[in-house]
Amino acid sequence: MSRTLLTLLHTLLLHFLMAAGLVSATAVHASNYPSKPVRLIIPFPPGGASDYVGRAVGQALSEQWAQNVVPDNRGGAGATIGTGLVAKSPADGYTLLMGVNAGVVIAPSVYPELAYNPRKDLIAIASFAQSPQLLVVTPSLPVKTVKELVALVKSKPGQLSFASSGNGALPHLAAAMFNLMTGISAIHVPYKGSGPALPDLMAGRTQYMIDIIVSALPLVQSGKLRSLAVTTAKRYPTLPEVPTVAESGLPGYEAAQWYGLFAPAGLPKPIAAKIEKDVELLLENKPLRAGLAQRGAEMMYGNSRQFTAVVEQDIAKWAKVVKETGARAD
Repeated sequence: MSRTLLTLLHTLLLHFLMAAGLVSATAVHASNYPSKPVRLIIPFPPGGASDYVGRAVGQALSEQWAQNVVPDNRGGAGATIGTGLVAKSPADGYTLLMGVNAGVVIAPSVYPELAYNPRKDLIAIASFAQSPQLLVVTPSLPVKTVKELVALVKSKPGQLSFASSGNGALPHLAAAMFNLMTGISAIHVPYKGSGPALPDLMAGRTQYMIDIIVSALPLVQSGKLRSLAVTTAKRYPTLPEVPTVAESGLPGYEAAQWYGLFAPAGLPKPIAAKIEKDVELLLENKPLRAGLAQRGAEMMYGNSRQFTAVVEQDIAKWAKVVKETGARAD
């Protein structure tokens, strides 16, 4: 029997059961989901690691669903434009968000007039990957460990500087939290992205920085920067010799970039459950895993309950950092 005929029979059976009151209309729609193209909002411009991650996952879901997943780049304002678009979209499963920390858990603290509430307007379906950041220093700085960096900055309060890819972005807040937890005082020098920040760091015009691994790692490997630690809770498989910030004297420190799927609040539970399960199946996709690893992202699944807990925890964590440091978005 052909697959098309089986699908037809399955659909007819579901509609018969629905008519008999044995299954709900929502369950029928969930079993057929998606029956048309799905728009995947990527809250960043084309190009860059996050755009690649979103497109790669979208393509993998397209193949899994036998239905187009269309990437739609809506970048700007710290990922809040794309995130806000999804928050106000119909809750039918046909507009999803490739969400990251910036637009979901950081934005509520650094944008006082945010047009959406992540807790009320979005649901976390599942996380699928995370990327570490690297704490790096200019090679001329006479430090090789986190403890040595902290000691040096403490010996020169307010005299050394740290770079960031922009005010209010995850790398900035990760460094602000690092400074807060170590009790050091340094001058923040924000840039318009990692591109212009890293050359000044290499030249010694700034002394240290926390940056996404995809940007910093090639410079570490070429000897143009020195890495001291990764910001994830565990060591990164690609850099097993580099300790975490937590094990370098700051227990509890973690500032990883995570990636996950979100939908507008009100999405029917059967559809949300189907997407959640299908995201879990992506872990078996070896080409996807390899492709993400090349962009510094390690596949790591979290179901809706787990991911929601991470979101809640991170909203509180970054709110505290912003309050105590006065950080604001550009």
